Amino acid sequence: MTEPSYSHFKTHVVTCPVCSTRISVRSMDVGRKTECPDCHHRFTIEKSEIKLDVPEPIVPEDEYGLKDVAHDHDEARKKMGQEIMSQAEKEMKEQAERKDLNKRTQGAFEERKPRGYQDSDEEEKKPREQLTPIDYDPREELVDYPLTFAPKEIQRDILLFSDVGLLMRWVFLSVFASVTIYFATNAIYYGLQPDESIMNYMYSLAGTAFSVVLGAGTTIFLGSHFLFLVMSISSGQEEWDWPELGIFDRMMEALFLVIAVLLSIVPFGLMATIDQWSALPLLAFTFLGFPVIYLSMLDQGSVVTPWSSSVVASLFKLPGKWLLFYIATFVLISAIMATGAAIFFFAGIERLAYIALPAGVMLVGGTFIYALWLGRLSWEIAELSTKEREEE
Repeated sequence: MTEPSYSHFKTHVVTCPVCSTRISVRSMDVGRKTECPDCHHRFTIEKSEIKLDVPEPIVPEDEYGLKDVAHDHDEARKKMGQEIMSQAEKEMKEQAERKDLNKRTQGAFEERKPRGYQDSDEEEKKPREQLTPIDYDPREELVDYPLTFAPKEIQRDILLFSDVGLLMRWVFLSVFASVTIYFATNAIYYGLQPDESIMNYMYSLAGTAFSVVLGAGTTIFLGSHFLFLVMSISSGQEEWDWPELGIFDRMMEALFLVIAVLLSIVPFGLMATIDQWSALPLLAFTFLGFPVIYLSMLDQGSVVTPWSSSVVASLFKLPGKWLLFYIATFVLISAIMATGAAIFFFAGIERLAYIALPAGVMLVGGTFIYALWLGRLSWEIAELSTKEREEE
């Protein structure tokens, strides 16, 4: 038995006469029929030529290469055309089903209405369910600021006052407050001199003008920072992000402090026009009424409504906290006034420049401490309101 030659196992490339697909076949299969893997047309394998004809590129007008198909392959051409048409019909059907699917999925996440339901303009639409749990309390992620004077809370107050932003604002406001006190005291001093000369009058007028201008600017920034401290402590913020506001926004924030002071001092001012000594006891109303009026304005969010039922109700529901706040602030104000009187007594009016600086530092620092305690009291009131709403 003779072994087949090695040339029988060589391969060459033939071209499908229908779709021009290039197919690799064995040389030993010459004369046999084979099937095109693309169009499934069966044709006879011919012997390869030395030079293979490269098929011409398919032009857009003849996308499927039917122009060069021989006329003796009509059956294969017809079969290929049927396959192309069936494929096109299948794609068109899929496109139509895809449009119907889009229509069916529209509004899939909207609320489903029961059968027989008729929408009416008079009926109120059913509200969507809340995404947050019913028992979710955002205050749980914040810091507690109870109004106590335990060692832990005192240590926290010291840490709060070590904030760089607070210290920087304390320094600058203390300087402006000191200059304001200096000019205001000079204006009063020269205005009370028995010698009514033109120089004393000019000194008093200049001191009054400078103290009013500087005092207005100091009050605007001090009132804005006062509001920020109260609201930050009341809302339980652990880290303070001091906002950079415009002068108009700071004026609106300082308006809460100014109007609260004016409203709380009205009884004293009215009585002072009648009898100054009889008006002194009414300063107690200023001391007691200011925190109620200020917190009420913040609760209502308006300077024309200095009355809040929740703040007034807390006077009876949290009497211990209010009493502790009044005692602490009374001690603070008394300490500042006693220290200022002692400095003035030992230094005298001749050393007014040395008195004004510590007076400004104590005034601004005492205001910040008062704001911190008032914020803690506001936090207690907010906590009480939250518990009452949960019980309801």
